[in-house]
Amino acid sequence: MGSKGNDHNCTHCGCENPIWKALKHTLDLTAHTGKGSSLAPEPGSESIIFTGGVIYPLKDGNMDDRVEALAIHGGDVVASGSLADVRARMKAKGINCKTQQLEGKTLLPGLIEPHVHIVQTSAIQGWLDLGAIVELSPADLAKDRSDPAALKKDQRLRPRYDWNWLKDEIRKNIPKDSSTWILGRMVDPALMPFKEVKNDLNQLTTFYCDLNETGDKVGNLDCIVTQNPLLMISASMHTIYLNTAACKAVYNSQNAHSKALREQYRTFQAYLDATRGNLQEEAGMLPAIYSIPFKQALDLLNIFSHIKDYFEQASRRGVTLLYDAMMDKVSKNILKAYDLMHHRNVRIGYAVPYDSKDSKQKADFPVTKEAARSFYQAGLKVISDGSNQGLTGYQAQPYCCKTKPELGNFNFCDPDGTTTPTVIPDAYQATINEAMATGWPLMIHANGDRAISFTLSAYETALKKSSGLEKRHRIEHCSLLSDAHLQSMKKLGISPSFLIGHVGYWGYSFEKAIFEDKATQMLDLCKSALEHDLRISLHSDCSVTPLGPLRSMEQAVTRKMEGMRDDQGLFISDPRRQPILNEAECLSRKQALKAITYDAAWQCHAENWMGSLQDGHFADLVILEQDPLDEKVPATSIRDIKVCETWKGGRKVYTSLDS
Repeated sequence: MGSKGNDHNCTHCGCENPIWKALKHTLDLTAHTGKGSSLAPEPGSESIIFTGGVIYPLKDGNMDDRVEALAIHGGDVVASGSLADVRARMKAKGINCKTQQLEGKTLLPGLIEPHVHIVQTSAIQGWLDLGAIVELSPADLAKDRSDPAALKKDQRLRPRYDWNWLKDEIRKNIPKDSSTWILGRMVDPALMPFKEVKNDLNQLTTFYCDLNETGDKVGNLDCIVTQNPLLMISASMHTIYLNTAACKAVYNSQNAHSKALREQYRTFQAYLDATRGNLQEEAGMLPAIYSIPFKQALDLLNIFSHIKDYFEQASRRGVTLLYDAMMDKVSKNILKAYDLMHHRNVRIGYAVPYDSKDSKQKADFPVTKEAARSFYQAGLKVISDGSNQGLTGYQAQPYCCKTKPELGNFNFCDPDGTTTPTVIPDAYQATINEAMATGWPLMIHANGDRAISFTLSAYETALKKSSGLEKRHRIEHCSLLSDAHLQSMKKLGISPSFLIGHVGYWGYSFEKAIFEDKATQMLDLCKSALEHDLRISLHSDCSVTPLGPLRSMEQAVTRKMEGMRDDQGLFISDPRRQPILNEAECLSRKQALKAITYDAAWQCHAENWMGSLQDGHFADLVILEQDPLDEKVPATSIRDIKVCETWKGGRKVYTSLDS
């Protein structure tokens, strides 16, 4: 898209992984999948009556109804109600079944992740994890299962995340061969210690390279390693950070992007002085990505293993539907090839990038049960701005910390090429008009308040006085909202999907350093959205935050700011000491559960088959050790509720080790 509407000129959270965008064409799986191939059909399912616990079918979104029993057969829900009635209905249908006692556990519809990035996340999963958020592996979970305190680390900020931790982690992983690059992912300056500056701009931790500096200067990557090239991509996917060795390798590389770089910067020193190893947006990042040694780029060939881990993680967290928010053709072929060799334990819906060839095909609605059974398209994706924690979300007022440009970036430029337009660019309006004319529902990424204003204006023009509810057009992340935005969304029939981890993980940084009062007043107004009669969902944007609808539910209910530090600079783990960001916006447990089940299915065009356990719906369900709606379960422990079993289409796809 950019200034001429032909391509995006920025990168944005998980919505467009530049590593994947650059390297995906090394994997051409078309020959192995075929143009008309479809994903594997459902295998045989079980015939079971569940009883003896707490069962919430959530029929028609009813969050109060509980039933004594629920029966499944042929991959679908057959009946629910009293045990006697369910048994009678199964007998009348001639279905022989067994009974599974829940032993007091809670049965819910399968949980839904309405905005993730499956293949793009898996593509760099083999890189060194330099992120602030802990995700325990199956081996970690098995090892720590006897230690409840150890399990409380999962999906939480690691106690220490600062320059010293980063330095130690990289030094532990320096290869012996100095030509081998150190490739890191998920590094997050916004979650590093920051300096509040009264009456001036606050200062986040910044990374750079400088071989001439003496001493261990915070942020200087050459203080960590000098021989091996070091490349780290930020958690926001907005920036790549290089040490001097990597800068030299990039400048001297023979790829076309580096050759163009040498035309722009006639000497290496000029390049180093201009960038200091800090490369932003696609134009700056691509020379570095294409300079990664081919033998290391070939880690993409391990992508099936990483995809398998991704799906298994989803099942461990009770997820039965993943909705991929940026499914390009190569990603689709990879998933089709994966299904030729593995049975996939989750369903997948997706949106394709508007500027792709797939976006030109005729819209196919409503989504049929056969399509929803495995792999279905239900929308187009447009990206308007960047990441708030990456300081590229497009704002109406400057960020409260040092950054350039001070308003962030909008991805559709004015005619003169500026990325900070004051009125909606014609190219953006034209893109939304054209995308809507295809008939597909739209998912528009908009983080900053000015990006949201432009997006709502573009929606209003493109809708031509019709309602967005008909197609369930969405705004993704929808981070910084005003009451005027919410009124406009209600009027237009646009629904928000909130990246609620913004509150839990980054809320403290947003409030104290990045946005100050603006964060307190405008960040993730979930409750206000419901009060404006909007249907909302909660998402992870994985890999930006981990898969975990129960964690999203907890963060929406408590709005605890987990990024506050103690006097020793450690993140405070005791929720009793964690402040709340805008308590008026806390959801009730029922509201938050609905946002990760019934209403998430509605946003993903799957409510006729998923998101509740009505008769005829898929037997996609999760069995939890505790009831997340039970007030006896501390709200700050909802993410720790054990998933005992996950079922997809009447087949058990996950059982916890000690269930």
